Amino acid sequence: MAQRERDERLARAFLELADTMTEGFHLVDFLHVLADHVTELLDVGAAGVIMVDAQGRLVDVTASTAAAHQLEEAQLEFDEGPCRDCCLLHESVGPVDLAGPGAVFRWPRFAKAARGAGFAVVAALPLRLREEVIGALNLFHTRPGALHPADLRLGQALADAATIGLLHQRLADDQAERVGQLQTALNSRIVIEQAKGVLAACCGILPDEAFGRLRAHARAHGSSLTLLCAQVVEGTADIELFASPDTPHRS
Repeated sequence: MAQRERDERLARAFLELADTMTEGFHLVDFLHVLADHVTELLDVGAAGVIMVDAQGRLVDVTASTAAAHQLEEAQLEFDEGPCRDCCLLHESVGPVDLAGPGAVFRWPRFAKAARGAGFAVVAALPLRLREEVIGALNLFHTRPGALHPADLRLGQALADAATIGLLHQRLADDQAERVGQLQTALNSRIVIEQAKGVLAACCGILPDEAFGRLRAHARAHGSSLTLLCAQVVEGTADIELFASPDTPHRS
């Protein structure tokens, strides 16, 4: 990526992460934007976000790929992993070699699942403002020794920008809305997974490819990913908008 293009993408990323006071704010859409910018700007294979709900429980909200999503869920199921430690310790974790003794002894089940998904190294960055941690950003890479300090510094800057945006948005909400925000996010996640399945079946493509087309269409038209996915599930969206003549079919 040329330096000028990278600078423009960086500027756009920080602008979009600060833009949380718009009407119709959707938490899942916003965190998808964060994951998109992270995977575009950093040398990472995948990214995911786990949030802390009003009761202090960890909730898997979004991930850039199906494999990363499964690993975010695995951290919650196994009660171990970098995002969990990051939220509990209020500090960044890693990068950690998933085949090394640190990962094997610290997160035996998560490390095995992550290696099985093809990842070699992982890190987690807190969504933190001063002493308040509201979640964690998980970074995955398939190449050993990846996730360099410069990428982690930029990743933390993006996570900080997202945190400030989210906390500003929360201040504008009343208490009832704040309590229900993550439940709405979980409901949105279900709709997005359903839309990926519908589009994958209709277009004969993989779920990750379907997800990419949904995100690209939503971003290109400045629309809500969640609302677009609801239209796909309800059958009110034109599936032909997502078709491609050179679509790779499933084997």
